[in-house]
Amino acid sequence: MEKKRSFNLRSFTSFSLVISTIIMSWSGFILYVAPPGRIANWGDWQLMLFTKAEWQALHTIFSYMFFILVIIHLFFVNWRTFMTYLKSRLNAGLNKKWELLSALTVSGIFFIGTLQSWTPFGPVMTFGEKVKESWEGEYVSPPVAHMEEYDLTRLAGSYQGISAEELLKTLNDSSIIVDGTGIKLKEIASQNKITPARIYEVLNNRFNNVAETDLSQAPSGVGRMTLNEVARILDVEPAELMKVVGKEYPETMESSTMKSVSDIMGISPHDLYGLLYTATKKK
Repeated sequence: MEKKRSFNLRSFTSFSLVISTIIMSWSGFILYVAPPGRIANWGDWQLMLFTKAEWQALHTIFSYMFFILVIIHLFFVNWRTFMTYLKSRLNAGLNKKWELLSALTVSGIFFIGTLQSWTPFGPVMTFGEKVKESWEGEYVSPPVAHMEEYDLTRLAGSYQGISAEELLKTLNDSSIIVDGTGIKLKEIASQNKITPARIYEVLNNRFNNVAETDLSQAPSGVGRMTLNEVARILDVEPAELMKVVGKEYPETMESSTMKSVSDIMGISPHDLYGLLYTATKKK
C-alpha cells in the first residue's frame, strides 16, 4: 500500500515565493506606467482586465505575502540550516568581505541615487512620469483632481442653485441608483458598474453644463501648468504668484511648470496650488 505523502512546507514556501515575486514584479511595472489616479479613477482605465486600484491592491498584498513567506522560509523551514551556516561563518570569520562590501556599496548607490535623482535613476523615474501623463490625451480627466471623492452634497456646490437632492433625483431618474447624498461618486459608480465620469456627464447634461469650477481645488493636471496659467485660473497677475513663490526665484519662473517650482520648494504641485490660492484669495 502506497504511503500517503505529507504536506511539504518547504516546497509550498518555495512555490509561493516564486509566485508572489512574479506578481509583485509585474504589478510594480504596471503601476510604473499607469496613469495618475485622477485619470485612472475618473474614467474606465484598465490594463490586463484590472483597474489601477486593483493593481495597487495586488502589489501591496503580495508584497506582504512575500515578506511573510521569507520569514517562514528563514525561521521555520530552514532554521537549522540557517543557524548552522551562521555559526560556521562566525567561527570561521567572514570569508567574503569584498563581496559583502560590494553588495552594500551597490545597494547604497541605488538607495541614495534614487533619492537624489542621480543618472540613471532620475531619468528612469522621469520617463515613468511622462508615460503616466501620456494617458491624459486618451482618457477623460475630471474638472478637479480627485473629484471621484466628492459626494453629492459637495458636488452640488459646483452648480448654481442646484441642491444635492436634485442631483440625487436626476441620477435615480437616469437609472443610476443612489441611496443618499453623502455617498461618494466613486462608490456610486462602483455600485452601478459605471465610471464617475459618466455620473458627472449625466448631471451636466441635465443641468445644461452650469457646473462651476471650485477654484480652491487644484485643477486636473496642475503639475504641468505654468504659473502664468495658474494666474489666469485664479484671476490674478503672475507677479502676485511670484511674491508667494519667493523673491529668490528668477522671473523666468513664471513660465516654469508647477511641478518644477514645487520640486524646488519641496512640496507637491497640489500643495503649491493650495498655497497660491490661499495667499491670493485672502486679499
